[in-house]
Amino acid sequence: MSRLKFRHLEHTSDSIIEAYGENLEQAFENSACGLIDTMFDLYSISHILQIKIEISGYDLKSLLYDWLERILLLVILEKIVLSDFKVKIVSNDNKFFLSCVAKGESLNLEKHGYKVEVKAITYHEMEIKMAKNKVIIKFLLDL
Repeated sequence: MSRLKFRHLEHTSDSIIEAYGENLEQAFENSACGLIDTMFDLYSISHILQIKIEISGYDLKSLLYDWLERILLLVILEKIVLSDFKVKIVSNDNKFFLSCVAKGESLNLEKHGYKVEVKAITYHEMEIKMAKNKVIIKFLLDL
């Protein structure tokens, strides 16, 4: 697993994740790791399964929202936890496309632990800041 770059920020009732990357793809990868780490022990996840994820958005915030929502739905509906993401983002005709190969395994609460339930991804406090050689993403999870 690559070196992770995210942190959990203080919030009274929800969870705010701040993720970093040298580029947009890395920041999206680290955002997904931050989401999973909120719910489970990220470092306990083995790379047994490999799945492909493809989504689109009309801007970067909608792409980030849909990306995180897809990861959350894989946990809730498919009972799959992921910890390794290889993201590619392209834009075309004012639309953004994300494709990802992700690795993980079937959810096992004894192995992966259980920290807290994430109810939803939100647009509230969502930010994507791009600077030279650094992207910072911030988002709030409804717990």
